[in-house]
Amino acid sequence: MTHLEEIIRSETELVVLDDAPAWREFHERVLRRAGFGLVNSYPAQPSLLFDHLNNARGRKADLVVFGVQPNSEFSWENLRLIRGFFQGPVLATMERMDADARARILDLGVHDFVSVGDCGEEGLELKVETAITAYRINTLIDENDQRTQRIFLNIMTVMVKILENKDPYTRFHSHSVAIWSRMIGRRRGLTEEDLIRLGLAAVFHDFGKIGIPEEILNKPSRLTDEEFAIMKQHPTIARDLLSSLDLMHDLLPAITHHHERWDGRGYPAGLKSDQIPLWGRIICIADAYDTMASRRTYKEPMPPERVLEELHKGRGTQFDPELVDILVQILAEKAAESAEKEKNGNGNGNGNHHALSDGNGNQPAPNPHLA
Repeated sequence: MTHLEEIIRSETELVVLDDAPAWREFHERVLRRAGFGLVNSYPAQPSLLFDHLNNARGRKADLVVFGVQPNSEFSWENLRLIRGFFQGPVLATMERMDADARARILDLGVHDFVSVGDCGEEGLELKVETAITAYRINTLIDENDQRTQRIFLNIMTVMVKILENKDPYTRFHSHSVAIWSRMIGRRRGLTEEDLIRLGLAAVFHDFGKIGIPEEILNKPSRLTDEEFAIMKQHPTIARDLLSSLDLMHDLLPAITHHHERWDGRGYPAGLKSDQIPLWGRIICIADAYDTMASRRTYKEPMPPERVLEELHKGRGTQFDPELVDILVQILAEKAAESAEKEKNGNGNGNGNHHALSDGNGNQPAPNPHLA
């Protein structure tokens, strides 16, 4: 293989293996409805996959979707056997997947997994496509690393465009958060290489919202408790969707944990203080700052004094105290620089403190529910 082949869904052959007939039918129905024209489903027995692959009609499998029964050792053993003789990509699915199940799946050499109960039909569809794409990317790595890097960047660009189309509020917010994250990270002493990776994690920090219903994502008023519980799934949805890409693995902790709080009352894992990955702590405060400083559909940007008040209020509770001090210092320096420009007649006169304003006081507006 010398180039990345386009995924043509109608010609892509999927094999669904699941011992639960209802789940087997669910996977087949969802994938056929998503346009995958060649979907074969069987009970999760290695012999049936082996027979399928050796069928005289020349059947193959671009991806095996294996439904794991977490409480059945027989199911885990069948997954191990399949991973042993099938060299193509395998996607493990469960209705609900905890950390122990993910670790066990990884130990079996399966790098793609998805919690269908959390991601839903759209998440399953996206994960199938990313798993196939990731397998093809990884196949190319040893052949031509430079070409693979270009392909990877192109795929990331497409992913960002998909997210922007689903939620217009994130169009500038994610890139704004990346810029602020890099500024904070530089003051924190990160290397230039780490700053590049941190910026990339920040760009994708809200990628999991692609699996959140649009009526929740774009709701202009306060979310209900039930809606907010769904919204809180977006970090783990991002982790599951992006875990197929080897070049994203070092970014996943930051993406997964950017809504943790210093006092341990955040999500998804309730980590506290130094348990939270540093990059996640940086993205957390950059995300919150950009949200406060940005115009929304239902509010104007907070004035600079109010933003500083909220940052100090969150010091040691929501945010890493050291990072609050760093950001406050950056903002003070930018305020002084802006004042000097105003004094010399070089400012735009609007007094807006946000470094990423478009010059008319308009801020990149993030989603209103993720501060």
